[in-house]
Amino acid sequence: MLEKYEKEDLCQMSLTGIRSLSLLGLLIKAPRSLEEIKQSFIENNIMQESNSYDIIRIDLNTLKSMGCVISRADRRTNNKYVLLEHPFKIQITEDEVKTLKKAFNKIKENADVKILLGYNELFNKIADFAPNEDIKQQLLGISPLKKYSIDIVETLHNACRTGKEVVLIYKSPVSNKECEKTVVSEKVVLQNDKLYLYCVDKNSGESIYLNLKRILKIISQSDSSGNNEAKKVNIKFELKNFGISGLEENESIISGDLEHGFVIEGKYHNEFYATQRILSFGSNCTVIEPECFKEKIIEILKKMREIYNDNK
Repeated sequence: MLEKYEKEDLCQMSLTGIRSLSLLGLLIKAPRSLEEIKQSFIENNIMQESNSYDIIRIDLNTLKSMGCVISRADRRTNNKYVLLEHPFKIQITEDEVKTLKKAFNKIKENADVKILLGYNELFNKIADFAPNEDIKQQLLGISPLKKYSIDIVETLHNACRTGKEVVLIYKSPVSNKECEKTVVSEKVVLQNDKLYLYCVDKNSGESIYLNLKRILKIISQSDSSGNNEAKKVNIKFELKNFGISGLEENESIISGDLEHGFVIEGKYHNEFYATQRILSFGSNCTVIEPECFKEKIIEILKKMREIYNDNK
């Protein structure tokens, strides 16, 4: 929508043009009644309370003369004007959508949630101008945030910035029952196209992670009291190749070079994520310490080999 205009600015502009553009923006977002349109115009200082609805009808005809197809406001549309077609669509092809998706897949690997939210909003806006419904759905499907409540994602992201204590309703994957949890938020991360909240359980004091799709409601949030930082899982390992995605911010190089490999120290939220991360490196990675974690990885690899041999 347009920002609120001052009267001196309006003297230099065509009010009909400004209202027409503003009206187009309103109708692109949703069907509108005459009353809703007028109220928006008044709020943006491009129409007076005393002005007639005939001015809006003139603006509607202006849009129609530009190629817009707008329905009548009657009982079939709940007395609202509906924008059925307009000439301002983006002529984007399926191949171009695929190219966008490939580029975004590279970006999202190391992007934080703030960046993901920005791209999600961008794709939603582009989709509004898609040439057809199929292309629109493809554009909307690029962002992994499509499957989540944006309100919950934004609330938790903001809570993590200051380590807020959050009370929420969570549907457990084990019992499939809803339960109330109180956690100290740490970070919202994207892993394998799924969003997780890294946090500390206030009851147990343990580091846990919650799938955001299973967070049904946020009841409250407040400043955290006391020391709620859980102990990280420290793993030292040798790595021959970082791959395309590189290292995470919680991983640092201790020594080494490109020819012989690097010794890395990683500080992970919990042992489960540390295990997933180490296994993701494949044969390029060798765990150095701690010994108990090293033995656990060996046992996992043995079981994986047994399953593979049994299925051959």
